[in-house]
Amino acid sequence: MPEPAVKGGVAVLGLGIMGTALARNLDEERLLSAAWNRSPKPAFPAFRASLPDAVRDSEFLLILVTDDRAVAEVLDSLGPDLDARHLVIQCSTVKPESNVEFMRRVEDRGARFIEAPIGGSKLAAVNRQIIFYTGGKDADVRRAEPVLAKLSGKCIHVGEVGRASAAKLAMNLNIAMQVEALCESFAYAERAGIDADTFFTVLNNNTAWNRLAGYKEPVLRKKDFLPQFSVKNMLKDVRLALETDRTDNGLSLLAAVEKIYANAENAGLGEEDMTALYKLLNDKKGLRTER
Repeated sequence: MPEPAVKGGVAVLGLGIMGTALARNLDEERLLSAAWNRSPKPAFPAFRASLPDAVRDSEFLLILVTDDRAVAEVLDSLGPDLDARHLVIQCSTVKPESNVEFMRRVEDRGARFIEAPIGGSKLAAVNRQIIFYTGGKDADVRRAEPVLAKLSGKCIHVGEVGRASAAKLAMNLNIAMQVEALCESFAYAERAGIDADTFFTVLNNNTAWNRLAGYKEPVLRKKDFLPQFSVKNMLKDVRLALETDRTDNGLSLLAAVEKIYANAENAGLGEEDMTALYKLLNDKKGLRTER
């Protein structure tokens, strides 16, 4: 069956790594009605210098900014211009309870709201293979799906607002720990005199092999840590998971991994890909970390 047509323009609010990829794909589909970023990017397609200008001709408003506070600031600026024609699609990774509050604020203006945090990295976004985890009322999610289908490989409706954010944090805490395990495994093998070809051949034939290892193999082979998903952003998500854990038992392994990511950011690796944790294990540049 053909994908449902998108009726109404789409604004992308926030042109970081993911926002830029999504906005360019929407522009290719001739669906991008506006793009906005806190730091002006006037050369970007459909760029608008102000949020009111960005939403004026847009029905769907995709928010892709850094954290809870940044989303709140965007909504503060949008408030007077939101009305019943707007559907806010909040893609930033934030605390689940923050999205519940954001939904209330949007609906108080008569507009609609869903959360749609993203699973996947820059390359997946460029290739339209990311996954959207959606949370919200069924009718609002269905309304958003034709837009999200143009940008992704799959949408998974997790439940009410807040549930999708929790699912995203659960996925990212898993990935955060796997990346450190992969880096430690690779560094250990190298120290034992095992070259990269042998290491990845063995790993590829081991039960520990997974898609994440496949994505990160070229990065570790080349030692090229251009960000697909940065240390800084993963550290933010790890801390969100720790802050919002609802039991007294804690997440002990994640707490240990949080210190490693914090060490990496303190060592100046925050803007690099999360596999730059490998550099801490070799410390060839005299990186200063806690011991």
